[in-house]
This record gives sequence, C-alpha cells and structure tokens, in this order.
Amino acid sequence: MTQTYQAGRSVVELGAKQPHELLLMLGGVLAVLLSAAIYGIPWATPSGIPANQVTNVVTILVVNIVLGGSLWVAAAMTRKNLMNGAIVAGLIGVLLAYYGGTPGQIGGVVGILGAILAAAKPYLPWSRRAQRD
Repeated sequence: MTQTYQAGRSVVELGAKQPHELLLMLGGVLAVLLSAAIYGIPWATPSGIPANQVTNVVTILVVNIVLGGSLWVAAAMTRKNLMNGAIVAGLIGVLLAYYGGTPGQIGGVVGILGAILAAAKPYLPWSRRAQRD
C-alpha cells in the first residue's frame, strides 16, 4: 500500500498543530458527525422520525453543524491570537453543550477542554521551554 503525496502532506500538517487546536477540531468534528449518525440513521429508516420530533431534530442538527463548524474556525483563530481564540472556543463549547443535545454535549465538552488548554498554554512548562529554544 503506497502513500500518496497529498496524504503525506496532510499528516505532516496535522502533526504540526498544537494540542489545543487538535482538541478544538475534534470537538467540532464530534458534534457534526455524532449528530449526523444519531439523527441521520433513524431518519433514513422506513419508519423515520416521528412528526412531532422533526422540528427538534432539525434544530439540533443545524445548531450542531453551525457551532461545530465555528469550533473548527476557533481552532484556526488560536493560531493568530491565542487568548481570543480560547475565549471564542470556550463560549462556543458552552453553547454547543447547552443547546446541542447529546452530540453537542460531547463535542462541547471536548471544545471546552481545548479552550482551557489554549488559555493555559503560556503557563505550561513545556510551552516555556519551547520559547527559550
């Protein structure tokens, strides 16, 4: 099995990211993919989702997709300005955990952990060691 140039470049780019960026990206992806799996599979079955729950499901899907994508963008924001990105990611994580249903809670908690790690990064010993080198 050979590895293509594009796949190798993607792995290198992923390896260059900071841990807080990876957590924020993971939180966004979890919110989107878990909501798609949890609500998409029943929707695709012949019985479908009951009519009285369709508006709630659509609302949760939209919230998780929008806030999950925003969490992904907040990961990119931390590259430009670490503390502003951490604040935005923390707020999005809280909103996602509160309004996102079960998949949003999982993605939101991972996003909050990433925001905490981003905010604490300047004070961690391994961060100071990298700045001295």
